[in-house]
Amino acid sequence: MSRVVGSKKLPVLFLLFLLIGSIQVWGKEDDLKILDAYSVEGKIAFLVFNETSEELYSVVYNGHSFEAERLNLTLGRYQVRHWNGEYWLLQKGERGTVELYTYHKGKLRLIETFTGGSLCTDNDLEVKWNGREYFLTFIMQDSNDDLNTGECNFIFKYYLLKDENLIPLNVSGPAMWIPSLNSWLVKGSIAYLIDENGRLLGKYDFSKTGIYSAGLVINGNETLVTVSADKGWVYIFNTRNSSLVLIYSQKLGERELGEGPYPPKVWVGKPVLFDRDPHNDSVSIVWLFNGTDFIKIHTFEGYATLYPVTAFNRSYILSGTPANRGTHILLNLFEFRDSSLVHLSSLKVRNGYIKVVNTGELKGFPALKVESGSMLVVSGENSVFLFNSTDMFDLTSGEGIDLPNALKNHEYKLSFCCGGVVVFNENRAYLFENGKFSDITPEMLSALSRNSESNGFSTPFTLITLAVIIIVLLVSLRKRR
Repeated sequence: MSRVVGSKKLPVLFLLFLLIGSIQVWGKEDDLKILDAYSVEGKIAFLVFNETSEELYSVVYNGHSFEAERLNLTLGRYQVRHWNGEYWLLQKGERGTVELYTYHKGKLRLIETFTGGSLCTDNDLEVKWNGREYFLTFIMQDSNDDLNTGECNFIFKYYLLKDENLIPLNVSGPAMWIPSLNSWLVKGSIAYLIDENGRLLGKYDFSKTGIYSAGLVINGNETLVTVSADKGWVYIFNTRNSSLVLIYSQKLGERELGEGPYPPKVWVGKPVLFDRDPHNDSVSIVWLFNGTDFIKIHTFEGYATLYPVTAFNRSYILSGTPANRGTHILLNLFEFRDSSLVHLSSLKVRNGYIKVVNTGELKGFPALKVESGSMLVVSGENSVFLFNSTDMFDLTSGEGIDLPNALKNHEYKLSFCCGGVVVFNENRAYLFENGKFSDITPEMLSALSRNSESNGFSTPFTLITLAVIIIVLLVSLRKRR
């Protein structure tokens, strides 16, 4: 025979459901997913998703402690492009129509809605950051684009984003930041120098055809720009009084249009150029500027590929030469010292895709991904590291270090912070410093738990309170009988 709940017990049941609903749902460790990490200015912000509560958190680590903050954002609706230590730069939509937002202290602000974007790209918005403002490139659709044939003609629009204010630019070309001038060099067919507020400082005609490459050189207290242009012409500019001053102009041999030596994008030390021997394609050449002219300081044979690698205050060259009939690659690392190259280490690896990234390119951007079978070479503050599926190699010392077991033979990500290397997957995060890995996941979870409890009742306190209230009410009802 069924029993009907008495009317006097209904308030108790209602209160029971109300209190249970007020308990913060945090979930198990397995329900937490580390989505990505963004490192800048000695801090790294992990994006962590709680699959139980469907909440997104930013957990910032400074090398000593974690601080968690709940983000009022819907996962999947926005793409995180950058974190500058103060606010997040977000994007909604990738092709056609793209909305750009900033997220700061719980507030989402629409900066701009870009329309008419190209449908021929994976993402119509490109972002660069110089430590203060953003240089944005929006790729637009051309009326003659044909997705069926793959024929696309890109139209570019350029902007500066400073203090959350968008500044349109009347220039064209990829940008390079020159710190000594507080200016951007926009490298189109005509090069433009613009300041951090978008004002035009100068125009430079580097090439008759518009085909050239340019690189930034930090040589002690001197900042230079090296330009390699048509048919082997090489120019060096000093940076003075908000302008580029030509200090060298010579033709480095007879070259065909589009061929010739090229400078690294960023280099620390005296200017260098990488080149192929025009009479022997299997030989690579390194040229050094001695203050008067370029001289040949090193040659690499065997169809070597040269990768410039720049650390905090020094530069390296990594050469990759096919070995064992192409099944392997022999890697050799050289450090640039006193106008010469000093060999540091050798490592033979299986032939595969090698990606080389300089640390300066990472600041505030998503962590680098190491996929199964791939290799990643990254410069730290004082070292050059190679990462693969199982190991981390310090190429400056020749030392190999096993990855933590949780990361081996799986996809993982990495970034530099706090005087070391942070490596992580969806479930665990580790800091490599002083020659060893430390699991920092428990500290991250503690910070998340503290944030959860500070934003509502703590679970133990709520359960105890709930039990006490129910007992008091039940006793009260019995006495009334």
